[in-house]
This record gives sequence, structure tokens and C-alpha cells, in this order.
Amino acid sequence: MCKTNTKDCEIVETEKKKSYGATIDDALAMTGFGKYNFGLLLVCSWTLQAMGMDMFGTSFVVAAAVCDLELTMQQRALLTAMPLLGVVAGAQLWGYVSDTKGRKLTLVLSMSIGFVFAALSSLSPNWQIMAVLKLISSTFTSASNSGAYTLLGESCSERARGKAMLLCTCALMCSQATVAVFAYPILPLEFSYYIEFLGITYRPWRLLALVMSLPCAATACLLQLFHESPKFLVSHGRYEEALEVLKNIYVTNTGSSAESYPVKKLIEDSESQNSQSQASFFASIWQQTVPLFKQPLLKDTLKLFYLVVVIYMTGSGFILWLPYIMNNLFSVLEMGGGDGMNLCTVIRYPMQDMVPSGNITTGIEICDDTIQETTLFSAMTYGALASFSNLVLSLTCGSRKRQAMICIMAMSALAGVLLNVVPIPLAGGIFFFFFLMCALSMGILSVYFVELYPTSLRGMVSCLSVMLGRMSAFGGVNAIGALISTNCEATFYGWSCLLLSAIAVAWFLPRDNKPKN
Repeated sequence: MCKTNTKDCEIVETEKKKSYGATIDDALAMTGFGKYNFGLLLVCSWTLQAMGMDMFGTSFVVAAAVCDLELTMQQRALLTAMPLLGVVAGAQLWGYVSDTKGRKLTLVLSMSIGFVFAALSSLSPNWQIMAVLKLISSTFTSASNSGAYTLLGESCSERARGKAMLLCTCALMCSQATVAVFAYPILPLEFSYYIEFLGITYRPWRLLALVMSLPCAATACLLQLFHESPKFLVSHGRYEEALEVLKNIYVTNTGSSAESYPVKKLIEDSESQNSQSQASFFASIWQQTVPLFKQPLLKDTLKLFYLVVVIYMTGSGFILWLPYIMNNLFSVLEMGGGDGMNLCTVIRYPMQDMVPSGNITTGIEICDDTIQETTLFSAMTYGALASFSNLVLSLTCGSRKRQAMICIMAMSALAGVLLNVVPIPLAGGIFFFFFLMCALSMGILSVYFVELYPTSLRGMVSCLSVMLGRMSAFGGVNAIGALISTNCEATFYGWSCLLLSAIAVAWFLPRDNKPKN
């Protein structure tokens, strides 16, 4: 027919080209969004939650182990914040492994080894060994903070990417609440077994530490059911493997045969580049890091990194003080006090009440490792509120990331002011929850790191952002501990000003693009 009808021949050839070659983004769009993506979303969410439980759940374990490990206040603060240092120690290494060896391999390796050391920490004979084991476990599990987002984002079409990654953040937001759910039936148990060859007494807090490590092993196993990121494969010139992955995703999502997948060949685009090189390890890290601080990426890197510093200092910094603040709040309320007090006055009240008078001897100190049920409930409440808010955000603001981030930080800054102004303790606790909601912006930032950077640099920039964020959180935790006892009101006012400066920076982020049909 083509020999006799030139017009029909041109139409046939055009249709063949449409169904034959495509870029990786167009090929991903043709796989749809179905069972495979939902399954990967769940597993990546559980991976993030496992990392969050290993990191933020330490505050509950330490609070219950304060007597067994004979912790001072300084040792307790250091041990609680130790997982944040683990993230800093391993972030750049995991960025290199993720960008050169693969997203899936990075996650499976990190979660498997992280599980081993997290489980061993439950048998620690003293706080020094526990600190070292938590440092090592968090160094490995922290890889999921960037790897899970990157694997999920690179396995979804551009249209669904933003919503999927924001939904993934729900699990991270409720990780501390999940620990509280496990702690509620475990910590009140009264068993005590002495293990002679370890020289430890096995009590409920050790069981809780072991239970918190199990999700790491579970997610490492579940990740075996999924494929490597097709975008990663393409960026390394492995087009045939990427096409097979795309076909498998298409078959799982649609139920159709692999032969019906319209793409028969992947076309190299501007982002597709062969990343394999013979450079040394340190040279490779340098090659992946330097472009982030050169034009045209420099401005976006500086803006996003500043937002990372402020958001992590606030969200991750204050969340580790949630048990302490809530314990003080409910202690005051149970004693019938709190009338006319703002949250800061409530925080200071138990300390003032415990100051001994001149005729009371202070030679005997009573160790109290009890965590009140109301504190556990408050952690659950915050997790539920944060997860629900993130769910609403993911369903409504996928294409309005910039506006959503500005609104979240404005709400958090306002709450930081109101908890100082309103003289009602319970209201102060509620405002504190809203103050912590700036952590919702972490998921939005992860979307920016996937969208604004080329495939070959995403793992590195994501891990560097996590490293910077956890360094900021570690500094924030210690700064909060020093400032909240000396001038609590000024602490919250100062953090509110930081959030306002972050809003000004977020205003200059790139405008959101409308998703392709």
C-alpha cells in the first residue's frame, strides 16, 4: 500500500515511530500507575518508617533505660541524638553507592546491615556501647532517607511522582507514633532476666529496642520483589535492562502482555549519560559533588540547602524533645496546676517544684524511668495528625509544592508565637504540635531534589541534603536543650523568625510546572 499511496505510507511510518522509540520519561508514562507502583510505594514507605523508628524511637528507649544504664542528663541527650550523627557519617558514601551501584542495592544492603547493629544495641551493657551501635546502625539505615525517595520517584511517571513521594513521607512522619504504639504494651511489662555472660539484665526497654529493629530486616526482604530504577539503568547506558524493567512494570500495572508495551527502544535524552568511569572512589565522589555547586545548579542548591537547615533544625530538632515537653505538661495538669500558664511556664514548673528547700536533705536521688501513658498517647496523636496532614497535602498539593511549603512554614511560625502568648497549657501543647508540622516540608523538599537535578546526581544531592539536615538537627537538639531551660520564650520566638526567613527563600524557588497528560 505504501508503494501506491504516499500519504498512507507516511502515516504508517509515523505510527511505527510513536510505538517504537521513546525517552525514559515518556516510556515511564506509558507504564501507567497501578499495582507495581502501589506496592513500591508501600515498601518504600515502610523502609522510611523503619529508618525513622531506628532514629527517632531511640528517645523512648533511652527514657526507659535511664536507670539501667545510669544515664546523666548530658549522656541521655547525647545518646538520644547519636543516630543523627550516624546520618551525617554515612550520607555522602550512600550517595556515591546509590548513584554508581543502584538504588535498590543501596537500600537492601543498608537495611540488612542496619538491622544487625540495631538488634545488637538491645544487648548493650552500657551507654557507651549502645551509642556506638546506634551510630553504626543509623549510618546504614539512613541510606533509605534518600534511596527510598529516589527509587520511588524514578519508577513513577512525572504526573504521579509528586503525589507518590509525598504519600511516602506519611510513613516517616508517623514513625515515632509507631514506636509509641509498640512501647505502650511493652514498656509496662515487669519481667527481668539476668544474662550472665553478657552481664546485663534483660528488661522491657531492651525488647522494645529489638522490636524496633525488625522492620529493617522485613523491608530488606520485601525490596527483593521489585526492580532497579529504570532511570538509573538508562543513566548508565543499560538500555536493554531498563526496557525489560519497564515492560515488567507495564505488565504488573495493566495485566497486558509484555509484547503489547508500545515502546520497543529507549531513546537517549539529555539526562541519559554513561556514568561508568574508571575514576577512583574519591575522584568519583568529587565528580558527583562539584557540579551541585556550579552553575546552573548552584542557586537551586543553595536555596534548597538553606531550607533543609531550617526545616530539620525545627522539625527533627524539637521532635526529639516531644517526650520531655509532654511529660512536663501532663505532670503539671495531673497536679492540678497550669492555670494562666503558657507552655514555657509549664515546662519550667516541674523543675521549680523539684528544687529542694533548705531543710530537706538531697543526698539520696531516686531514679525514675517511668514514661507516662499520656506521653505515649501524645506521640501517637502527633503521628496521626502529621500523617493525615501529609496525606491531604499529597492529594491536593502535588502540583503546588512551592505554595504548600510556604503555607506550612507560615502556620508553624505562627504556632511558635501563639504557644508563648496563649496562657492555657493544653492550648500550648496543641500549638506545639502545629509548630512541629513544618516537618511536612521534608517530603516536598525531596520532590524538588528529584525534579531539579539530573539522574546521575540525584542520589548524591539527596544524601548531602540528609547529611546537612541531620547535622542541623543534631545542633538544634543540643541548642534547644541549652536554650529552653534558660529562656524558653526566646527560643520559640527565635525559631519562628528562622521559619519566616525560610519562607522568603522558598518564595524564590522555581515555579511548579503543570504535569503532562
